[in-house]
Amino acid sequence: MRLLFLLLLLSCAARLHAADAWHTFTDIRGRKLEAKILRIESDHVVVELKSNGRQIPLDFENLSDEDNEFLKNHDSDVTPQPASAGGVEASDSAVPDGDPEKSRLYPKTREEIRAGIREIERRAKPEDVTREVHEATQKLNIYRFLCGVPHEVEADMGFSKNAEDAALACKKHGSLSHGIGHSTDKCNLSTVGNMTTSVSQYIEDSGANNRDARGHRAWCLNPPMGKVGFGSGGDSYSAMWCMDGSGEGIRGIWTYPGCGLFPIEYMHGNAWSLYGAGKPESADKLKVEVFRLAKRPDKPLPLHGEIDGRSIKVNHVSLGFNSAINFEPDEPNKRGVYWVRVTGGGIREGYLVELF
Repeated sequence: MRLLFLLLLLSCAARLHAADAWHTFTDIRGRKLEAKILRIESDHVVVELKSNGRQIPLDFENLSDEDNEFLKNHDSDVTPQPASAGGVEASDSAVPDGDPEKSRLYPKTREEIRAGIREIERRAKPEDVTREVHEATQKLNIYRFLCGVPHEVEADMGFSKNAEDAALACKKHGSLSHGIGHSTDKCNLSTVGNMTTSVSQYIEDSGANNRDARGHRAWCLNPPMGKVGFGSGGDSYSAMWCMDGSGEGIRGIWTYPGCGLFPIEYMHGNAWSLYGAGKPESADKLKVEVFRLAKRPDKPLPLHGEIDGRSIKVNHVSLGFNSAINFEPDEPNKRGVYWVRVTGGGIREGYLVELF
């Protein structure tokens, strides 16, 4: 009897140890993490990370075959449950550091985004380009990279001289104007003297006079831009020569914020933009919908009918340069997973944005 009791005790201890044991998981790209299994569901396992105690789900499809076999045979008291939208933040629904599948939904992983930004920031300054112009060009290329357009735009000192002329003209004029000559009609103009800071201002494109067209943003993200110039008037006023088409264009859409994962620190203002989807006769013909999703979808969502998510009010829709469709969601800068659906006027487009 004592022997039987001892065996039962050892068996229970083994089960408890198995449930509490740390396991090194490996994803399909060979990246590893150490974690403890909390519960197993139908399409993912919820684990606690050893590094920081954070609880996250790991999708089976993103894990190695060995880990899937391990989970299949895992000796635990937890019974697999139906997949649920609750309990875990949607932005964490993959291997840490982000490993969504390479698809139209998620063109870049978080690590690819970080690596891309680092690569742009480390680009060597050409000898004939000033440090200020180089840094502004780097900033522009980062936004272009995040938004899915060519991001090898080069600083041109001839264009920069023209941009400086435009900035000085605005300073002398005492206000911004595209109608005072000196290349002001070929530049984005800013009241900020710092050229690098002005790039974020152009992307934000705020103000009642910019609300409909959002033209400064559209020029910054114009795909065939191959060269750019920046100039400053000193403490106030700067300009960006933006009318260049020496680069290559793209096929398909591009967006702000960019499709898939998008770092929230690069979100500015209250408007989102969709480019390249087509040009309806008027904004009135469009139906723009934004849904906040409880979890990441594994495939594109339908272009009509119900969406399993919370509908976000869209306050204003307008049309602009480069077939831009600009719209203002009620929650433009809040972390989460969003599905954008634009239909009507010959447009049928849907895409995902995850702000993190």
